[in-house]
Amino acid sequence: MSSAREDPSEDRERPAPPGVGYELYRHKAAETLETKGWHGLYWARRTESGDYEIRSVPASLGEPSAPGGIMPRDGFERLYERVDP
Repeated sequence: MSSAREDPSEDRERPAPPGVGYELYRHKAAETLETKGWHGLYWARRTESGDYEIRSVPASLGEPSAPGGIMPRDGFERLYERVDP
């Protein structure tokens, strides 16, 4: 049984990327943030302009990923780091 407090990036049944080119990223301060119900993860892929297209990582397996828009490269890379596969 999975706990709601477990880190989804460490789940054995890791969520699948929502499309080609997406990689898993985690907020660098995810452990210290007190945002209820948010695990600090996003799917992201680089756009042609070098920014990041982001999508949500659902809290539960089987839920769909939702578009999150485009985040400028500088801000994204300052706040997020890639989760190793």
